[in-house]
Order: sequence, then C-alpha cells, then structure tokens
Amino acid sequence: MEEKLSIVKPSTISDTVFETLHKWIVSGKLKPGEKLPSQDKLAEQLGVSRNTLREAINKLTVMGLLTTKQGVGTIVNISGPVNYLTAISDHILLDRATVREFIEARLLVEEAAVRLTIARTSEDNIKEISRLVDSQVEALKTKDIEAFIELDSEFHRELARQSGNRVILKFLEAVRELLQKFISEVSALPGAIESAIEFHRQIVECIRLRDERCAREKIREHLYDVTKRIEKNMDIDLDVNSLFEIK
Repeated sequence: MEEKLSIVKPSTISDTVFETLHKWIVSGKLKPGEKLPSQDKLAEQLGVSRNTLREAINKLTVMGLLTTKQGVGTIVNISGPVNYLTAISDHILLDRATVREFIEARLLVEEAAVRLTIARTSEDNIKEISRLVDSQVEALKTKDIEAFIELDSEFHRELARQSGNRVILKFLEAVRELLQKFISEVSALPGAIESAIEFHRQIVECIRLRDERCAREKIREHLYDVTKRIEKNMDIDLDVNSLFEIK
C-alpha cells in the first residue's frame, strides 16, 4: 500500500481495527489482490498490538475478504462477498443482538418448515431427506468436514423445499453463506458433527411418523444445542435459555 495508513488510537479494540480494515477493503483503499503490509508494520501503523491486529484479520478471513498464505502474507481476495448476507455478516458475527435475532428467525422458520413438511411431503421425499443424513454419516467416516458442512446446510434447505413454502425456501437460500459460516465454526468443536447427525436422524423419524410435536421439539433441541456451541465458541452471552424459552 503506497498511502500511509491512518493511525488508530492504542486503546482501540480489535472490533474497531476490524471495522477500519473492512472499510478500506469495501472502499477500495485496499484493492483486490493487494498484499497487506507485514503484521509488525501494520500493527505499528495502527498503533495496536499484533494480537489485536491478528484477531481482526482472522475475522476478515472468516468472511472471505482476506486470505493468508504461508510465505506470502495476507492478501485481499479478488472475489468479494457473493451476496448481501455475506456483505453484512461482519455485523452479524460481531454483534450479540444480531446473532441472537438471526437464530430467533431461523428457529421460527425451521419450526414452520417441519410442520408444513409433515403435512405436505410424500414418503419418497422423506427417503430423500434420510439419504442426506446417510451421506452426512459417510462424510463423518471419511473426515470430510467440507462435505458435511454442505450436507448439513442442504438438509435444512431440503426440509424447506418439502414444506412447499417458497418464502421459507428463499429465506434459507438467502442466508446460506451465513448459515454455512456458523456450521463451519461449530463443526470444528468436539462432538458437534455427531450431535448434529443424531438430531437430524431424530427429526427425520418424527417426520416419518407424521408427528408434528415431536419434529418441532427436535428442531428446537437441535438449534438449542448448536446455539450453545456458537455461544461458547464466539465467547458471547446469547442468553440461550431465554431465547428458547427454557426456565
């Protein structure tokens, strides 16, 4: 970068450093393909520690805006956010209230999806959902985490498809990138994939039995489990029991 970077006050937290770097990328001050200065130099220019800078860079990397290559350095990705949800995912990932609201919206949508699926789907379609769970098991056996993340996301979209409600499906398609970010974060935690697969099995069985109450309970239990893991991994208080109305 030829232009000298603006100084950020030493007391600035990593979130503000994140916002500063994010603004430079979005505005074009940091151009696609451009290599960032070394972490030592950039931290000095910003007036923050390397650890603080590293936290901000990691968040931008998770968003897909930066790539760090060993022996090369950190580079601005040529392809930016692929949709609006990805573009604003920094706020969702950083803001406790927005994460909570996203989970709340997902809970409402997925409960509606299983209720409608039970009422409208066919036996053949239920077999298709079950096959997705079987594929998740295979991905776990081969330790193909990327395949599992895609299959997990597809499982929930398939429930939406079989609900027969296009708005529910469009919602889950619109938040696909963001949803996969959360799945990716959670899947790295011990026991998370096994837990998700077991919940998926139970949900399919409830649908097979046409038991709406069972299906809704299992969806809630599944999302509660996922949210608790997100809360722990992101180190934020989402007040999960209140969100899921657990006393």
